Amino acid sequence: MSGFSAPFDQAIKAVTAPGSPFEITSHQSGGVDYRIYANAPKNLIELLAPGRQFSEQEFVIYQDDRWSFSHFHRQADLLGVQLIRQFNIGKGDRVAIAMRNCPEWMAAFLAIISVGAVAVPLNSWGARKELQQSLADAHCAFVFCDQQRLDIIQPQDLGLTAIVVHHQGTLPLNCHSYRDVISDVSVMDLCEIELRSALSAIVIDRNDEAMIMFTSGTSGSPKAALFTHFQCCQSMTNFEAVAAAAYMTNIDAYTKHLNSGRPSKALITVPLFHVSGLFAQFLLTLRGGRSLVLMYKWDPAVACELITQEQITIFVAAPSMLLELARHPKFSSVDTSTISNVSGAGAATPAKLAQLLKEKFSDSLPGSGWGMTETGAAGASLTGCFYDLKRGSSGFLNPIVDLCFCDENGIELQPGTPGEIWIKSPTTIAGYTNNPEANENEFKGGWFKTGDIGYLDSDKCLFICDRAKDMVIRGGENIFPVEIENIIQSLPSVLEVCGFSIPSEQYGEELMVVVRVAPEDLAQIDEKLVQEHVRGQLANFKVPSIVTITDQAFPLNASNKVVKKQVKRLYGPQ
Repeated sequence: MSGFSAPFDQAIKAVTAPGSPFEITSHQSGGVDYRIYANAPKNLIELLAPGRQFSEQEFVIYQDDRWSFSHFHRQADLLGVQLIRQFNIGKGDRVAIAMRNCPEWMAAFLAIISVGAVAVPLNSWGARKELQQSLADAHCAFVFCDQQRLDIIQPQDLGLTAIVVHHQGTLPLNCHSYRDVISDVSVMDLCEIELRSALSAIVIDRNDEAMIMFTSGTSGSPKAALFTHFQCCQSMTNFEAVAAAAYMTNIDAYTKHLNSGRPSKALITVPLFHVSGLFAQFLLTLRGGRSLVLMYKWDPAVACELITQEQITIFVAAPSMLLELARHPKFSSVDTSTISNVSGAGAATPAKLAQLLKEKFSDSLPGSGWGMTETGAAGASLTGCFYDLKRGSSGFLNPIVDLCFCDENGIELQPGTPGEIWIKSPTTIAGYTNNPEANENEFKGGWFKTGDIGYLDSDKCLFICDRAKDMVIRGGENIFPVEIENIIQSLPSVLEVCGFSIPSEQYGEELMVVVRVAPEDLAQIDEKLVQEHVRGQLANFKVPSIVTITDQAFPLNASNKVVKKQVKRLYGPQ
């Protein structure tokens, strides 16, 4: 235990001790030993049940809709009973959700898992081929969708049954109106007790399949990550345990915000089909009786308005979103003092962001973290007082997580040496569906090969260097593009940077970067200025060989991560 980490270590020890709510015990599965939360709920229905006690308290705000907990649960229960009675959906059936963020998305999710079926959130940004492939990979025969996804997927041509939210006009064969389904005469007069009775007859084991989430696909086709109820509940409990430790190490700051009397209200900026939107925000908020505000899609101007109008207290977004928000003209008039927690997650945290959070969110507890879809977002995190002291770090390891750092041959490296991260945790999936090759390559004896390169420093804080596939090997020297991107991004006029490898006759590979600035700043920056800026802070071999300046936005995926292969295709050597 280092002096730096001692307060956090002591807090974790206290909240996970025998007899505590987050007590940790040993568990063996498939011959592999894990540390698990002994008191974690056995399935997601048990985990989410506490949310029902908040009845008429406001749960979700979306545009002109404001749903109480009671209204939300009635919608989900009506849907669940109809899935059983009208559509014959039962345990193990895989039911997709293909729509943009809206309250009905969340009601559909709870309805699906309530009947023992497997929820399959799809990337609503996907084109027809991608969505149809995901439906096939997950073996779905039923889908909840909105009108736009109905037009794209055309479920009637695939032999799928669909329930359609906010539809327009006549629906195709085997497609049913969401509103008509929940207002059907066979269920509309059922009281809460009758609805719950119909659903409570379903027995859900902790090892039953709960959901399939698709990876972001930045390095290839999205993969279908299959979660059991056990893995989901361990992940949810892990969030709460780490939050308890964060409170204990930042008591004064949390007390100040609690004394303001403002109710907890989170702004969901990311898609619900993303692990941070689904696990860390929707499900935890539902369980904890807090309120959330949904955005149809990310828009910094709308975010500024919502922070003010709704008195947002929790703001979690990708680093690129936070940077975009702070640069928006409307942000200068936003009162950020209402925000107790602000953090960038889902991508490497640029140093520029740490300074921005300190300046623009001075009354908030900043945070960062690292996790993946496949790990149920478990990994590492830090909050508040530790953030400024470990800029660029993803934080302390979660208490049920083990990491090892290996070379390209899978050999464990010396402590502190950057290597590919392998993770072992009870939150991590056992494998992908319909992808035996990836399962063989990426899962070994309970360990998962993440594809990220990182290391633990002397204080046991995790630092992420880059994705293994993005590393540039220049004449035998390893270059992590993220390091150079962060240096360049510290230039005042730079909005975004994307670095990648290009072929080199002399060195094998060299680094090229594309730098995005605002149109009015194009004349203020050039290749020489960027190269000299990097040369002044890093070794000469890390200076990019080619620098391209543009005012065009980079292609992003649904998680607001830059799709490097598309940037390389647009700007790299042809």
